[in-house]
Amino acid sequence: MKYEWRKQEKNLYIPKQKSELVTIPEQKFFMIKGKGNPNEHEFAEKIGVLYSLAYAVRMNPKQGYTPDGYFEYTVYPLEGIWDLTEEGKKLDTLN
Repeated sequence: MKYEWRKQEKNLYIPKQKSELVTIPEQKFFMIKGKGNPNEHEFAEKIGVLYSLAYAVRMNPKQGYTPDGYFEYTVYPLEGIWDLTEEGKKLDTLN
């Protein structure tokens, strides 16, 4: 049976009417790290690679390879953590 995060993890991904504290369990994921404008071409290329990796792992069993601990799942949505550089935090205006 496929693991569907939309159903199993509603408490993490479906917004509530009022704020609440949630505990995020340990997870495994692919990530990119960098700096710059997310509207630039380089960022779009990196996102394409992330999705390619996610779907490649998802399709492994159909290619005859099933890693230990693998379970069928729905690919998660893209998530991002954004922050300013130390230099950017000192500026009066955000560019």
